[in-house]
Amino acid sequence: MYGTILLATDGSDDAAAALDHALEIARSTGATLHAISVVETRTAYDNAIIDPEEVRENLRADAKSAVESAKSAAAEADVECHTTVAEGPPPERIIETIDEIGADAVIVGATGRSGFKRLVLGGTAEQLLESAPVPVIVIGGGLPRRRDDAEG
Repeated sequence: MYGTILLATDGSDDAAAALDHALEIARSTGATLHAISVVETRTAYDNAIIDPEEVRENLRADAKSAVESAKSAAAEADVECHTTVAEGPPPERIIETIDEIGADAVIVGATGRSGFKRLVLGGTAEQLLESAPVPVIVIGGGLPRRRDDAEG
């Protein structure tokens, strides 16, 4: 069913939960995992107080860390993983990557690092659900945990 899975990650808690889910699916289906983190270039920090290039560099470092974490977790799970850091509007870059790699599904966290950014720009997960040409699996956002992960 799945030969290529695209994980969209920003290193948030929901993205970590999405990574766990992506690894479980990839391991059980023999799929290759591609992890992408997109640096949003339309930053809310374009003002005289904060240097926008410094903000972008920090965002690039966060994105690289997010995909490297995915690659490390995939190696531990014995799942083949490729990584990409892209720049631009996240939904657009993710959809371009779906086409480029021939992804069969996208797995994404329900919410990212910035609730404010989500309100201003529209949620990446929401936009993927509306526009992606493949199934989108959204993880987190208050969804119940799997029974074997729950306490008690």
